[in-house]
Amino acid sequence: MYVIKADGQEEEFQPDKIIKTCLRADASIETAREIAEEISKNLQEGTTTHEIYEMILSGLRKRRDRSSLLFTLRESISKLDSRCFELYAKSILEAHGYKCKWNVIVRGRSVEHQVDIIAADSKMFLVECKHHVNYHRFCGLGNLLQVQARLEDIKDGFRDGKNKYDFDYAWMLTNTKFSEHAKMYAEAKDIRLTGWRYKDEDALESLIQSNKLFPLTILRCSAEMKRYLLNNEIITLKDLMDADMNKLKGIEKAKLEGLIRQAEKLLS
Repeated sequence: MYVIKADGQEEEFQPDKIIKTCLRADASIETAREIAEEISKNLQEGTTTHEIYEMILSGLRKRRDRSSLLFTLRESISKLDSRCFELYAKSILEAHGYKCKWNVIVRGRSVEHQVDIIAADSKMFLVECKHHVNYHRFCGLGNLLQVQARLEDIKDGFRDGKNKYDFDYAWMLTNTKFSEHAKMYAEAKDIRLTGWRYKDEDALESLIQSNKLFPLTILRCSAEMKRYLLNNEIITLKDLMDADMNKLKGIEKAKLEGLIRQAEKLLS
């Protein structure tokens, strides 16, 4: 039995992938096996991987499993706009002990640069955030070339006394996967990478789940409500829990309480 991937290529159907996907969403092994068996029985030749995604999500929701929300994490991040993604990335890094500045203009030797995030612990990182609405896209070599060129010009500017930021490394943070050429270039230039399932403890989903920093867009509610909350800089579920409810006049009290119950369930 073959299924169709997002890029149109055929791939042999592997039930073990469904089990692994469910486990990554924090489902139990029993639930994962049940869902894999259900999908295997009902699968038809030529089913797309997106359709399998919907089948998995349906299976998790049918069981009222907490993992049904975690399973949508990747899609939820894609629904942030670029500005909110940068603020989300800043929150993630701060939760991991970095001192961060957002949206800083830094003078290089040649030109001024808009730096998405400056993150510092014992080292100082120039963090470039690359957000894709289509989460199947790759973050490619061109993106890495740009951030390296920006780093080098700013480092030259520091040596010339034009800025105060003595960066140690560049850091590319994206919500998608990296191309192989991007990985090779990053390895050669010592650029730190954080992306979907890359790399180990630096992988985006690992950084998120270790501190339960789920985006607001993971909640099940209308697009209008999500936009209202994001416009009020409520980017994560923790932001929602910590928000002054009296300032959120644009949402009915009952609906707001429903959102908070969803958030509590994910954060428990």
